[in-house]
Amino acid sequence: MAGLAVILGGCAVAGAPGLAPTAHATSAAEDPYGDWVGMLVREKGSNCPTAEESLMQIMPKHILFAPQTGTLVLRGVPDKQRQHYHAQLVLQDNKDHPVVLVFEAHPVGDTFEGVYGAADCRAHITLKRPGK
Repeated sequence: MAGLAVILGGCAVAGAPGLAPTAHATSAAEDPYGDWVGMLVREKGSNCPTAEESLMQIMPKHILFAPQTGTLVLRGVPDKQRQHYHAQLVLQDNKDHPVVLVFEAHPVGDTFEGVYGAADCRAHITLKRPGK
């Protein structure tokens, strides 16, 4: 996970102040900011990144999602007011066709429930704060 801190800018993973979860229990809707981890669970497809944990990082002006904490990072802008957390990444295949990776999440209690989708994968995930 330390290598991911470099990819994601070293924020909460590296322990930047103000980004760690609060000491008292708060709901994900009230305090969405920081790091969230979980395992993707394949629903459809054959090429889903389910072997290792995935990471979502929410900051006031951006959201990042790294499936299987790999090198692909989906990016977006969070909407805390509407509780809408969307990130995507558009790649090009070898025939210059777009390949779109999408992630959507919403708070449920003290977790986030999300869906990851790509042309060859659909998976769901429950994300919790690291160490919980």
